[in-house]
Amino acid sequence: MIPVLLRLKNPINIDDRHHFPRPDLLRLPTYNLNGQWVIVPDRKNRGTMLQWYTKTNVQKILHQWYNIDEFESYPVIVPFPLEADKNNEFHAQSGITPEKVISHKRYWYFCSFSIEDITTGILHFGACDYKATVWLNGKLLGTHEGGYTPFSFFTHFEDTNYLAVLVEDSLSPSQVRGKQTFLNKPFMVWYTNITGIWQDVWVEKVGSSYIRSVTCQRTGSSVRFIIDVVTSENIANDFRVELFIYASQVHGKKSALKTPVKTYRDIVMFDVFKKGQVIFEVPESLFATWSPQYPALHPLQIVLKKGTKEADCVYSYFGRRDIEIKNGSILLNKKNLYQRLLLNQGYYPEGLYRPGDSSMYRTDIELMKSMGFNGCRIHQKIEDPKFLYWADLLGFLVWEEMPSYYLPLPKNMKKLYTQLQEVMKRDCMHPSIITLVLYNESWGLYSMFFSKKVRDSLMALYTRVKSDFPGYMVIDNSGFHHVKSDIADIHHYLKRFEDIEEFYRRLVAGVREAPLWANFISMILGKENIQTPYLKGYADSQAPLLISEMGGFGFGMYQSEAKTLEESFQKHCAILAKFPHIQGFCYTQFTDTFQEKNGVCTFDRTMKAKLLPIMQKALSKHIFW
Repeated sequence: MIPVLLRLKNPINIDDRHHFPRPDLLRLPTYNLNGQWVIVPDRKNRGTMLQWYTKTNVQKILHQWYNIDEFESYPVIVPFPLEADKNNEFHAQSGITPEKVISHKRYWYFCSFSIEDITTGILHFGACDYKATVWLNGKLLGTHEGGYTPFSFFTHFEDTNYLAVLVEDSLSPSQVRGKQTFLNKPFMVWYTNITGIWQDVWVEKVGSSYIRSVTCQRTGSSVRFIIDVVTSENIANDFRVELFIYASQVHGKKSALKTPVKTYRDIVMFDVFKKGQVIFEVPESLFATWSPQYPALHPLQIVLKKGTKEADCVYSYFGRRDIEIKNGSILLNKKNLYQRLLLNQGYYPEGLYRPGDSSMYRTDIELMKSMGFNGCRIHQKIEDPKFLYWADLLGFLVWEEMPSYYLPLPKNMKKLYTQLQEVMKRDCMHPSIITLVLYNESWGLYSMFFSKKVRDSLMALYTRVKSDFPGYMVIDNSGFHHVKSDIADIHHYLKRFEDIEEFYRRLVAGVREAPLWANFISMILGKENIQTPYLKGYADSQAPLLISEMGGFGFGMYQSEAKTLEESFQKHCAILAKFPHIQGFCYTQFTDTFQEKNGVCTFDRTMKAKLLPIMQKALSKHIFW
């Protein structure tokens, strides 16, 4: 394949970065490896033993000289899941239908590529579901577990490079899998599986000393930028990092100034493993505030120098936004924030976990904003960085929610936290993300009903996340059964509107605990979805109230008494207007998604109803400040 060279006319202009795999952190040059690869199912788990990853074998496989394991090699489009319509050619030739992909469990991806003038660099994978093992030119680079987080390898490149990736997936309920079914087929609210490489693969040129990562912590009064550096040089001295902060930009407005407003410099001190770190403490007052009304972003340039020579350079951006809870109210930049969110499953026509054309990330956000919503709750999925980039640029709030596992074991909670750390290392620069959700509706946590140890573990996880990632609202268990949460967020799908109003009245009056088992059994039987907000003994009457799932008009399990979507939405808004103490809502959901026909839009993004006028009329006192 021929890698695509990604260019920028002006790297300080944030508006022009949408074609990069990570618009929030990039290098020049970048070479994209997306396109047609070759794939071989490994149903007998023999590929590693037979060394399919060697240069010779990869070359044979790519040229179809090698008939493997009763299957020849097949074309596949990276980066789309194997189950996606984009890979119909693979299905047609292999006879492996999308429904049967997961039954084969192991697939080998192969490609060859040449990049002039690169001898060393970083090979990046945006996300691969679920476990990936990577070889380049016959050399093992490493492995990664987790279907939603990025991984990369510093490596040496040759004139022609042969890349092999073994992907392993399963139906295991111990995997952090989100809404991918853990049975043999989709059911209820669980959808098709996602297997394989589903985010970009790319190469960045670096030398023997380079910037490994750029992260930040929002401490309140300052912003702490943390730059990790590595070197393979024998004498690791005379290195320094320079941070250039440029004037803020707002999307669509010409304001890309080439002169930084502030520059920071510091010397890099390396340890015995030749790893170094520089931390810059920057006053928060230096940055313009980001908000949905004025999404100001500051371009950043981070340069690693050895002596007077540039060793590496990356480009990022930062948006200052202050999210806090004060006197029981949610404040964004010291102003009351009324959140009007859509539940967003993050599935797309053609590509399942990603759209056929990445410009759809932008059009989705513009569509949701045009309907009157100021944010979304990405449900049980960690979304592509390009979606978050457009959320930053267009001023759109995001709840980032960890995908669930379903087997309640301590090792799985540790696995979830490990993957959360990887998520935050990637996403900490995005100002649009204001809320971190650890669990949803007790999925993977049902043992906490009778185990204090599990409840204590959940509370400890909340505390650890609050400490490790300051500057976010943290929800322990979205919907109900809270033990410790910044927001008392609540899910319900009640059919009768008078029951909804009575439920809200009780919540506003301070009721936070209710009978558990009767409601839980009712939910399991599919009669209605409403649970006690807090487990007994953990109630918090001071946490802000927010209805983070409601509506769902059109989904048969929880039918509404309303006859149309407009009528249902209007009645929900009218009830919310009676309770200003409730500080927002999340409507279910953005689009129809497979068996769930409860979207405000169809799966192909056709709007079903005009909801903006309804919100403007019913909730004008709350939301348009």
